[in-house]
Amino acid sequence: MTAPTASGRASARIVPVGDEGTGWAGRVMTGLRWVEHLVLAQLLLVLGTLAGGVLLGLFPALDAAGRLLARLTTGDASTSVWRDFWTAWRAQWRRANTLGAPAWALGALLLLDAGVAAAVTGPAGAVLLAGLTVVGAWTALVVAFLVPVLRRYDDGLVPTWRFLLLAPALSPGTSLAVLVTFAAVVLTAWFVPPVGVLVGASAALLASGWLVDARLDRIDARA
Repeated sequence: MTAPTASGRASARIVPVGDEGTGWAGRVMTGLRWVEHLVLAQLLLVLGTLAGGVLLGLFPALDAAGRLLARLTTGDASTSVWRDFWTAWRAQWRRANTLGAPAWALGALLLLDAGVAAAVTGPAGAVLLAGLTVVGAWTALVVAFLVPVLRRYDDGLVPTWRFLLLAPALSPGTSLAVLVTFAAVVLTAWFVPPVGVLVGASAALLASGWLVDARLDRIDARA
């Protein structure tokens, strides 16, 4: 991947948000700021996806929400979440959809394969289900890498996807951590549905973005 864009890249180091102080009151205010941003990012993620008719809205929304949450981890939290989200959504709409298009194709193939696997019984069905699980997890990891890559680099479609398809295998520790994070979010949402509704997707986006940013920082440092 090439050097980061002029807008800079998010540091993988999590630092306090704002200047509320270091006492218990400051920590409470910082925690509330994080919760507020997570809830707003989740709401805007849904609205941004719907604004593009889902197909053309998901990846711009993921990118815009990811940018907001990345700022949160560096202590540069947005003071106008609504405005900053939609500014990024509009500015990156074309690029986000261009780079996200292959992911939609992968998703369509997964749905088709799921239908085939459901219709097959016996050992063959088990093998198909196992393969589908692996491909599904790989696709989830590719998307997890795609969101930070969108905001950090300006490469074209082919070099970006060449990197994305290899990234899970080249970063096994990060990939495992991201999958564990996704599993934890899904389990939390399953057993505590209100948490999933309010912050499930944004929490997964925040955690996976931080993990992938840390990995990309190390790759950039070696390059």
